[in-house]
Amino acid sequence: MTRFYKPVGARLGDTIPFYWDGVYHVFFLKRLADDTHDRVETDWCHISTTDFVDFVDHGVAIPKGGVSDPDFSAATGSVIRVGDEFHAYYTGFRKWDGTSAGRHQTVLRARSTDLITWTKDTEFALVSDEGHYNADEWRDPFVFFNTERQRYQMLVAGQTLTGPVLRRGATVLAESESTDEWTISPEPFWAPGIYSMHECPDLFRMGDWWYLVYSTLTDRTVTRYRMSRTLDGPWISPADDELDGLGLYAAKTISDGANRYLVGWATNNTAGQDGAGWLWGGNLVVHELVQQDDGRLLVKQPEISRAVLESRAQSRTPLPAKQVGSANGFATSTIAWLPHAGMIDITLTAEPETKAFGIELRTTPERDHGYSVTFEPTLSRVLVDRLDRFGADRPYDVRPYTGGSKVQLRIETQGELYVIYINDEQAITLRGYDRTGTEFGVFATEGEVAVSDAELTVIQQDEEVQR
Repeated sequence: MTRFYKPVGARLGDTIPFYWDGVYHVFFLKRLADDTHDRVETDWCHISTTDFVDFVDHGVAIPKGGVSDPDFSAATGSVIRVGDEFHAYYTGFRKWDGTSAGRHQTVLRARSTDLITWTKDTEFALVSDEGHYNADEWRDPFVFFNTERQRYQMLVAGQTLTGPVLRRGATVLAESESTDEWTISPEPFWAPGIYSMHECPDLFRMGDWWYLVYSTLTDRTVTRYRMSRTLDGPWISPADDELDGLGLYAAKTISDGANRYLVGWATNNTAGQDGAGWLWGGNLVVHELVQQDDGRLLVKQPEISRAVLESRAQSRTPLPAKQVGSANGFATSTIAWLPHAGMIDITLTAEPETKAFGIELRTTPERDHGYSVTFEPTLSRVLVDRLDRFGADRPYDVRPYTGGSKVQLRIETQGELYVIYINDEQAITLRGYDRTGTEFGVFATEGEVAVSDAELTVIQQDEEVQR
């Protein structure tokens, strides 16, 4: 089982998902690196799946070029069907010569008839309009066919030339009637003056709404979205515009015509240590997106994946209902022991005025190791943290929470990765390297919480079983 896929001896970076003929294809940037060393340059590699649990590895799709080529590193882009061919538009990074702060970037193209074997189109290159956009920040092309205007359009992550340096991010529009000649618009498709870049842009329509998905480097390294009734905007922000938190980055979407999924990567930390620096790339994580009546997007566990995991369960055990609390202090109780891979479904209902409540992951009897997800309804927030964090350090993440005192959780765990789904509305991806503890606990601070409808599903009891 490879639910959270990661290539051997490498990290999985930006994904390029594409659905065709009943199969979800996930192209991705493969970076030969672990948590202690790093080769910056990437190749396009290719896996496919029908359930986001088991994957077929198709190897390298588009290899990086040589030191003098425009694609010394082959980076993010998109795949589209054009006539009888598939076209992959991707970013070429030139080798950095050390003389400038950036690396010149070019939009390049490869072609295929079967999605497996790709040939680089050496006659094609789309460079930035340097009179309007930064040539060293010109990447992540997303190509689609606009049926209303009967032409191909491309979104590119770019930067304008003026304004505060960290607020020059622009989603740039280029257009073509044939996909061979492209005209770059001097006016950005979307440039709100908020972020330094809108990385990995993705655009889709669902019902009466258009959605623009992108990832940000400044403020918070997260994947966000905007909504609009038309492609011309205005692009409005929901109250919570993040599709996950700091644990997931560079997510793009894929649809089979009935369901839409968010596909991104879970971050790693330097040297495999909690609290250390953020590393680019990690494991594949997939969520399901659900549209609300008002257009907002909710994030939930993919039903297609859950069905497969349940079918392979070694055991499914109902967990006892119980009350956990302390009127004027802190109380915690162990509910289950975590396997190497599995799921926990649980409902927590806090008494009114309870200050905080939540769950503890892979903790010890002394509660000196492990991780916590803390709900604070009166402050409308949920905190993700490690149990041994010193008070002056920052929590791993803080997200908005408006679900009140009753919380339904679906938790997936596999090794050091945890994905927590809250009320089938929000997702939190967490990597926790400390596996000293084995316990799953529930706690309450200055109040009481009831545990109900809880079940542990064991997929793999021990890591050795997986090997």
